[in-house]
Amino acid sequence: MQRLTFNKFKQNRKIFLQEYNKKDHVILKGENNILLSVPHAVFQIRLGKYKAPEIGSLPTALYLQQRTNSFLIVKTKNNNDDVNFDTNSLYKDNIKNLIKNEKIKFLLDFHGLAQNRDCDVNLGIHLGYNIKQNIKLFDDLLNLLAEKGFKVSIDKPFMANANTICSSITREFDNVWALQIEINSAITNKVENFSRNYVLLNIFERWINTCIKSYGNLIY
Repeated sequence: MQRLTFNKFKQNRKIFLQEYNKKDHVILKGENNILLSVPHAVFQIRLGKYKAPEIGSLPTALYLQQRTNSFLIVKTKNNNDDVNFDTNSLYKDNIKNLIKNEKIKFLLDFHGLAQNRDCDVNLGIHLGYNIKQNIKLFDDLLNLLAEKGFKVSIDKPFMANANTICSSITREFDNVWALQIEINSAITNKVENFSRNYVLLNIFERWINTCIKSYGNLIY
């Protein structure tokens, strides 16, 4: 496969949204028990206020879906909603359907972090509740990120609690492991930082392809 470039990374988002912009959200089938989620690929309306799309989250998930053959769900049209904030949504309902019908066990919910945040990656675990079935899997990801010098914050500024997708799912399904992944937009959105973004993509790909397969049986 040809090495990913910054322009290709950006174009993947544009092409995907152009293809599916008339649908509320889109689901791509995978070949494993992992679901990648992108609830803020387009703008949101939260409590009547506009919130900008998290641009880097969609091409990140698209790359990882292609490389790992995971399931993918993406919000592709705003309907005066914010599916990571609202108590109920068709988006969340379809995640639940995937868990029931496709035996999804791992939910990775991708977001974009504002450039002024003091971390490269924020991992939301709701004080460990959302990942309680397999702490080692989480530690493996932390170690991979630390090895490459990424600054990681846990549950700060976002902890994936309340009505978030991860928290909603783990409250209903005891056997699902969920992680909210917030990546600083200075890494995903700037051409001068793309080499670092490529390293980060490879970390997540490696983690999904090896760690999840190795330790997935611990949560059954």
